[in-house]
Amino acid sequence: MKILVCTIVRNAELTIPRWWENVTQMTALYPEIEFSLSVYENDSIDNSKNLLTERMKDSSAYFSETFLGMEDINTQFYQSVVNDNRVDNLARARNNCFNQVNNLEEYDYAFSVEVDTHFTVSSLGLLFQKIGQWDILSLTSYTEPSLNPSPFYDHWATRLTDKEDMWDNEITEDVPLFKSPLSSLHPKTLVSNKIDAILPVYATFNLLCLYRMKPILEGCRFSGYSERLESFDCDTTVICEQFHQAGYHKIGMMPHIEVFNDPLYEIAPQTPLSPTPRTENCCN
Repeated sequence: MKILVCTIVRNAELTIPRWWENVTQMTALYPEIEFSLSVYENDSIDNSKNLLTERMKDSSAYFSETFLGMEDINTQFYQSVVNDNRVDNLARARNNCFNQVNNLEEYDYAFSVEVDTHFTVSSLGLLFQKIGQWDILSLTSYTEPSLNPSPFYDHWATRLTDKEDMWDNEITEDVPLFKSPLSSLHPKTLVSNKIDAILPVYATFNLLCLYRMKPILEGCRFSGYSERLESFDCDTTVICEQFHQAGYHKIGMMPHIEVFNDPLYEIAPQTPLSPTPRTENCCN
């Protein structure tokens, strides 16, 4: 199996070291999988560019191929808000991880790994074992490792059905994204207690997400515009929507295999356009 790991970066100097440790450990722990790496960075005002450049010098020890794109294009920075420009920026960044690779057809799956996550590398084994039966499969993201149960994180991207515009339709304008209280529809309550249980969903992302490459080769891409809703939507939801439209309906998440948003990212340097701390990794 050949997997293309895709990561987008902006102002991530605090989390790049742990991200790099995780993705390189992954290649060592799963030698039966051939990994390549595609990283796209834009508009960082911290040391992210230098950190990425330095790590890429040693990348051949871990990855079959590496692709690094870095540019300054003066995109506005947004916090984790529902905003059409923000999701357009995110979609463009994620798609650049595909665009800068010349040989996408060589890969079986694309693996989106956010730069600002806590996860246990050994837990990925179940994800890799199960992916052959699925078109998109993710772990499940939560907000606080010290809480049990921890509140669910990726409310906007994750949908049980095509009738929703948010997870559980619980978030309103009065509740900031990713800071909502514990949902009454907690993912772990919707599956059995088996560690490898999978919850079928309409859409998922949850910080660590595997995508079958064939639909991507057929034209499925991240996008900030939903034809289904005829309006902007979360970019990682729209690619799931496009998978469905192309006939790829096997989409699921694994609620008992946890990934956490990295709180270090909240103290990363900010652009003048966004003076308050960021709460989610995004090239926007």
